[in-house]
Amino acid sequence: MSFIEINGAQIYYETFGDEHSDRAPIVLIHGSTTTGKTDWHLVAPLLAREYRVIVPDCRGHGQSRNPNRSYSFKEMADDIAALVRALGYQRAHIIGHSNGGNVALVTLIEHPEIVQTAILQAANAYVSADLIEKEPAIFDPERVARERSEWRDEMIALHGATHGAEYWRDLLRMTLQEIITQPNYTPDDLARVERPTFVIQGEQDRVNAPMRHAQFIAKNIPDSEWWLPKGIGHNVHDEKSFDWIARVLDFLARRGDDANDLLYRMRRARYDPRVTVFDVKAERCENRMTITGEVLTRDQQQAVFEVMSAFSSVEFCVNEMQSLYTDTTPCALVNRAVADVNREPRPLAERVTQARLGEIVRVLEEQGDWVHVQLEADGYIGWMRAATLYRADEKIAREYAASSNALVQGELVPLYEDATRMREIGKLPFAVSVPIIETRDGVAAIRLPDGRIAWVTQDLLLPIAQRPRADADGIAFTLRLIQRFVGVPYLWGGRTPFGYDCSGIAQTFWGFIGVAIPRDADQQFRAGTPVEDTPRAGDLLFFGEATDLSDEYERITHVAISLGGDEFIHANAAAWGVSYNSLDPAAPNYRAWLREHLVGVRRFQVSLRGA
Repeated sequence: MSFIEINGAQIYYETFGDEHSDRAPIVLIHGSTTTGKTDWHLVAPLLAREYRVIVPDCRGHGQSRNPNRSYSFKEMADDIAALVRALGYQRAHIIGHSNGGNVALVTLIEHPEIVQTAILQAANAYVSADLIEKEPAIFDPERVARERSEWRDEMIALHGATHGAEYWRDLLRMTLQEIITQPNYTPDDLARVERPTFVIQGEQDRVNAPMRHAQFIAKNIPDSEWWLPKGIGHNVHDEKSFDWIARVLDFLARRGDDANDLLYRMRRARYDPRVTVFDVKAERCENRMTITGEVLTRDQQQAVFEVMSAFSSVEFCVNEMQSLYTDTTPCALVNRAVADVNREPRPLAERVTQARLGEIVRVLEEQGDWVHVQLEADGYIGWMRAATLYRADEKIAREYAASSNALVQGELVPLYEDATRMREIGKLPFAVSVPIIETRDGVAAIRLPDGRIAWVTQDLLLPIAQRPRADADGIAFTLRLIQRFVGVPYLWGGRTPFGYDCSGIAQTFWGFIGVAIPRDADQQFRAGTPVEDTPRAGDLLFFGEATDLSDEYERITHVAISLGGDEFIHANAAAWGVSYNSLDPAAPNYRAWLREHLVGVRRFQVSLRGA
């Protein structure tokens, strides 16, 4: 417990935790009419396990003096900046709640040189009309005396000893005057922020949620992060303390120093985690920086060193990064009709996509019964069971792919032990490529990736030479095949008639024609050619939802295949399967949500590479 002279006022502050030479301290700024101790007593000791924590009383609150009887966010921000300097720190992690969140925001914008990171909780960047309307009644001293005596008594207990028993009335009046006039930052002001910023607001915050103040801040500050916990009100750090601590510490661990913040922004700008690996951390000790973690390619390693060159004071940079994809990264062929690709190496992890028989994967790393792979066809990355793969060197894998001279055009084609077709040993899903090595009496022998021979009814295979083209006739032919899948269950990550998701059936449709398109709907939306006129058969229709940061339909969440005009086919969770729908309100299968959320149409008429 200490006092320090700051900008003409005695400022009281408390400290928690030890000093750490390798990390900036945390400064916690309390909300209106409270003190540092009352606002932060639950979380300050927890944060202090890993950081030095400084908890001041803002001027005019608690034991901090207020010689000018003033109250402004700017003056308090000036105090915070001066406090950080006076205590001998170059920068600090500035965390503020409510009006303290506004003080933290003003500090971030007006004194960025002392801010390492900023965490803004229940803050507002501008004064919305609803605040001007509702706040005067809330902060009216006479109403508080009549109806909120417990609040009055709390303010007297917190501030009376230093400022006088009736000071609470002045504090309410000064607070009101500030919150209905300040701050007034524009999107352009927020866009100039360069420090890492984390925005927090309870979903049911009655002060800030109605006008989406957190969304406004997070949308306009570049590379900011946000958390809007559901069912939580104004005091997130009290109502959800342990989650709050976990998220704050995670943010500081990832972005709490300049080197790791650069790596975060680099990853966000350049590397889609669905199709690459970029899990890198910088650790600095004096003039030595060690880069650890995993990237996919050596080019990414080089890019990391180029970014790290910004730290000219670092004399030694030790590379402990591992590149997973090198010239010696082994190949494998999928040796099951279909195999799940999971986000993590465990059975109940999310299925992110599927790999089909004969597809080539690169084995990036192994972990017990699981292998970390990249699918060569669309670049998708995930974890597969090792038993679903047949290991082969690259030459053998490519020879198998080159010898695959037929496409499965049946839905789920029975696979037989021999030409008599007496014993079924599996099923081949639609659009899989296989090598025919012999035909006789209406059956075809195919070679599986591991060298085994199986037999298939010949007319359920389509010779590659007869593959449909990416033209009107080819699209019409393939749509007739796809329409057989109406009623097939919806399956998240699915790419076969055992179950499709929306982008999986779209990718399969175009892949059968010989046009390789990306895996997910948002990737497909970006890759296609925009269509402004009436959709043609085969065009892809994309639908979106508003994100928490926008009222516009900007997040692509769904894709459908046009049948021409208003009708389309898609795998969807509403029907929990593949179904038809229409954009025509008069149609019996019209769904208003789909029409209202249609974002755009894309066309894929140019073959990018083989399926």
